[in-house]
Amino acid sequence: MSLQRSTLAAPTLRHIDWLLFTAVLVVCVLGITFIWSASFRVSQQTGDWRATTQPVRQVVWLLVSLVVFVAVLLVPYTRLMRLSYPLYLVGIVLLVGVFFHPPIKHVHRWYRLGGVLFQPSEYMKVILIMTLSRYLMYRENYRRLSGLVGPFVLTLAPLILVVREPDLGTALVFLPILFALLYVAGARKRHLLTIIVVGLALLPVVYYFVLELYQQERVISFINPAAHAQAGGYQLRNSLCAVGSGGILGKGWGAGTQNLFGFIPADLTDFIFAVYAEEWGLLGALFLLVLYYIIFLCGLGIAKSTREPYGRLLAVGVVAMFAVQVLINIGMTIQLMPVTGLPLPFMSYGGSSLLSSFIALGLLINVGKHRIPVLADEDFK
Repeated sequence: MSLQRSTLAAPTLRHIDWLLFTAVLVVCVLGITFIWSASFRVSQQTGDWRATTQPVRQVVWLLVSLVVFVAVLLVPYTRLMRLSYPLYLVGIVLLVGVFFHPPIKHVHRWYRLGGVLFQPSEYMKVILIMTLSRYLMYRENYRRLSGLVGPFVLTLAPLILVVREPDLGTALVFLPILFALLYVAGARKRHLLTIIVVGLALLPVVYYFVLELYQQERVISFINPAAHAQAGGYQLRNSLCAVGSGGILGKGWGAGTQNLFGFIPADLTDFIFAVYAEEWGLLGALFLLVLYYIIFLCGLGIAKSTREPYGRLLAVGVVAMFAVQVLINIGMTIQLMPVTGLPLPFMSYGGSSLLSSFIALGLLINVGKHRIPVLADEDFK
């Protein structure tokens, strides 16, 4: 019996991309470290600085995420592929059902399950990657402009629901995932470029008829943050102040003044990078970016070495999801993009974000672990 167990365990450990996994764990440790720093508050009773319970909760979510990660890793991804369409339907039902749930923080994004908040849109990103990968793996009609209707319908259905919650930050991730998968699958570049041009032309319509008023003000504050104290201008100014005041080496862990005195809103979640950059400076920020670069590079390496269509699309979709989230989150922190609520993968506080990210990581490493031979003379055939 022990021999059988070791035989089953050996391939799992031997074929894991340990560089990718280690880089992710280091980011998680950094996240918990700076969630701890950002959670310090002055006690009204004693006047002492005390950390809140968020760091402990994040550690618990990390342990849960690691268990789920191992579970995803143990099942060959080709078997998980069969769950793509049923999971998509479940995801849509959950996104619709959240509107019939009492609002939390004045929005319809979460279900409250006991003392835990469950955010279906976080998991829908991963489900969409699985669904689009299965839809595109052997089809050729997406090489025609009319054949792109199916993938766009699959993407726009959850996207519209997430926008209506409203959760623009999460919704912004859906279309880049779609375009990345279409490009890798072999869609014609001129068709994708045409759709992008049409989409850019429709941006004024989206601005005036889709975005909420506070979202419109965030776009304006991105252009002129000094003119708008609210709706992102306040956040952006203090975020830039925190990042800039960190200098080369930073002020030291727990010594960031913008952080300690509460000048950075959403410091545990959306603006955790501002806390990190203030306390660890430019060199610390570069170290974090190198870690993310390693994650992206390893993910693309898995995609490149996988000829099986579903696996390659799955790997590309996961890398695209992580890359877009990092780009948007850090971009808004340093005024390269408008302020929008989107967590930094593996680093921001939040159970749904961390768990969904580890599920995606499990799928990515799963693809690299199971090398499935393909006899076709061309990919996606």
